[in-house]
Amino acid sequence: MICLDDVLSPEQAIGLQKTLEDSTLFEPGQRTAGGAAKRAKNNLQAVATRPEIRTVLNQVRERLQAHSEFQRFAMPKHLGRLMVSRYEPGMTYGHHFDAAFIEGRRTDLSFTLFLNDPGSYEGGELEIVTPMGRQAIKLPAGCAIVYPSDHLHGVLPVTQGHRLAVVGWIESRVRLAEHRQTLYDFSRALADLPDADSDVMLRLKMVRNNLRRLWEE
Repeated sequence: MICLDDVLSPEQAIGLQKTLEDSTLFEPGQRTAGGAAKRAKNNLQAVATRPEIRTVLNQVRERLQAHSEFQRFAMPKHLGRLMVSRYEPGMTYGHHFDAAFIEGRRTDLSFTLFLNDPGSYEGGELEIVTPMGRQAIKLPAGCAIVYPSDHLHGVLPVTQGHRLAVVGWIESRVRLAEHRQTLYDFSRALADLPDADSDVMLRLKMVRNNLRRLWEE
């Protein structure tokens, strides 16, 4: 998993919040869920066909595509469906797995981009079940968490205020999480080396590129 700072600037996050104040932009979230998720899901989902929502999602998509750390970590082959969710008091999303394929694309990674300040609502943490235990995550407006789509996760009940977020799924060029992590660590290590033109740097880049040839699709 990785937390991404400043996917949206504070001004951009506030602008999206103002757009999403219109309650007519939302419908019950169960309409976009299938199978067991329909029973677990109790939230509001933005109507994707509304022009205002298309504008919001296009802006988020552009910001993710321009975010260098997101690109290095996720190595996206395809940034799939994005959705805006709203949770009001009493709403929650029980623990669930994301579908293996959404709209014909493999879901390797999922993300949640928080749109409003964590101090403006109570509860509503994204809870992810990991081998290290359960982690409850609540980030500042404009920040995102990216995590493996096969991890059990849910949204804890909102008890006061409302929670706004954009969620989405990524098909990575690198299928296996271990390979993605290795390439990400390699990329960060290369960025920390002081001499960008040294023979050692050249050989390390060659190794990285050979790994990419082996693992990328």
